[in-house]
Amino acid sequence: MPRDETYLLYMLLAAKRIARSVAGLTREQFDADLEKMDSVALQLGNIGEAAGHVSSAFRQQHPEIPWPKMTGMRHRIFHQYLEIDWNIVWVAATGEAPDLIRALEPLVPPEDSL
Repeated sequence: MPRDETYLLYMLLAAKRIARSVAGLTREQFDADLEKMDSVALQLGNIGEAAGHVSSAFRQQHPEIPWPKMTGMRHRIFHQYLEIDWNIVWVAATGEAPDLIRALEPLVPPEDSL
């Protein structure tokens, strides 16, 4: 079974992909690019999936990370995809993903140590 650090790294890499995907975009440009929208939604779902596998002990030690919010986003994207609120996706991509990157970077060991 992968360790928490593996899931954290996966979350960090996904958040960085999101940040790169929306860098320099306006909301209107994002809404006009279905591939970007799909990519960001997929990565948000992947973050939530990985977050759900992080041990409860680790999650309790790091309440600053919005674990329930991330797993809830995953549920919405992967199970209620016809009801995705793209305003929430945009806010997550442009505001919350950078915050997550900052929160995870000090917690993730170098890739080659995993």
